Amino acid sequence: MKLTFTQAAADRLQKFLGDDVKIVLDFDDGVGPFSDEANCTLALSFNLVFVNKDTDLSEFGSVIESNLGDVYAKPYSTDQMDEEMTIDVNEKYLRYSLAGRNGELDSALGVKKVA
Repeated sequence: MKLTFTQAAADRLQKFLGDDVKIVLDFDDGVGPFSDEANCTLALSFNLVFVNKDTDLSEFGSVIESNLGDVYAKPYSTDQMDEEMTIDVNEKYLRYSLAGRNGELDSALGVKKVA
């Protein structure tokens, strides 16, 4: 599996990156330290979470290769994804999206810094 951040998204997210940061793509299903609540609709909700490199990510056993470095995810969340995924940003609305070949998975990808 591969995740590509568009240049526009990478440029905007650069301020969150560093040697002391790991990237998590969290499926917001109410499970895990970064989930606020479970989503009871058919819509899927993901958050891009920037955490301290020492954060326990044992619940995030899938490692997705990306052009910004490894991205950690819950193993079962990757079942929702295509083999190649893209994170982009709508510059007008500053809204991030997660999409694959089969379409948009989350049109309002959240971004959080927990580091």
